[in-house]
Amino acid sequence: MTNFWQRAITGTIFVVVLVGAILLGGWYMHVTFGLVVLFGLLEFYKLFEKTETKPQRVIGTLIGSLLYFSVILIDQGSTKLFIAVTLGILLTSLILISVVELFRSTKKPFENIALTYTGIFYLVIPFLLLNILADKPRMTDSSYNFWPVLSIFILIWCNDTFAYLTGRLIGKHKLFERISPKKTWEGFIGGAVFAMIAGILLAYFLDQSYVKFIAYALVASVIGTLGDLVESMLKRSVDVKDSGTILPGHGGILDRFDAVLFVVPVIFFLEKFIFAFTLD
Repeated sequence: MTNFWQRAITGTIFVVVLVGAILLGGWYMHVTFGLVVLFGLLEFYKLFEKTETKPQRVIGTLIGSLLYFSVILIDQGSTKLFIAVTLGILLTSLILISVVELFRSTKKPFENIALTYTGIFYLVIPFLLLNILADKPRMTDSSYNFWPVLSIFILIWCNDTFAYLTGRLIGKHKLFERISPKKTWEGFIGGAVFAMIAGILLAYFLDQSYVKFIAYALVASVIGTLGDLVESMLKRSVDVKDSGTILPGHGGILDRFDAVLFVVPVIFFLEKFIFAFTLD
C-alpha cells in the first residue's frame, strides 16, 4: 500500500470516528476524547525514553486519566465544583509526583517532575475544556448541540488542509525553517484565508456572530500553527520524526492534535470570558 492511500484510509477513519463521537455526544464523545488523552499521555512520555530526562510515565498517565474522567463525571454546570475538583487533583498530583521522584534513582529529578506535570496540562486540560464547550453533552439530553465543538475541528482542519495545499502550490518563503522547514508564509496565509471563509460560512448557517467566527478562524490559523511548531520543536529536541505510530501515515496522537491542544484553551477563554459578555 502506497503512503498516499495509507494516509487517505487512516485519515478517513480518523475523521469518521471523531466526527461521529462529536455528533453523538455524551459518553461517546467523553470516552473518545478520554482515549485520545490516554494514548496521548503515553506517547508524550515515551518521547523522552532515550533521553536523560525520565518523566513518570505510568503515574502521569494514571493521574491525567483520573483528572479527565473525574471532572467529566461531575456536574459541569457547577463552576465552583469544577474548579475545586480540578485544582484539588492537580495540587495533590504535584505532591504525589514529587514524592514518587524521591524513590527514583535518576539524574534529573526536577526535570522529571516538570515533564510529568507538563504532560498532564498539555493533554488533559484542552480536552476537558472541549467537553465543557459542548452545550449539554449528556447522552440522554436531546437538546445537545454538537456545533460548538465540531466548529473548532472544522476550522482547524480547513486551515491545515489549505495551508498544506497552498504551500505545496506556491510556497517559497519559509515560515520557521529552523523548526519546520516545509512550512511557508504562503501556506500560512492560504490556510488563514480559507479558515476565515469557513468561519463566515459557519456563522451564516448557524446564525451566529460573524465577528466571533472570524476571530475563531484566526485563532485556528495563528494559534494552531504555533501549536504545530511547538510540537515540532518538542520532536526535534528528542530527535524523533513522528510523535508515534498509532495512526499509520499520519504519525501519532500529538501529530494529529497539536493544533487542537493550543487552539481550544484560547477559544474557550474567548467564548466564556469575552464574547459571552459582548455579543448577544
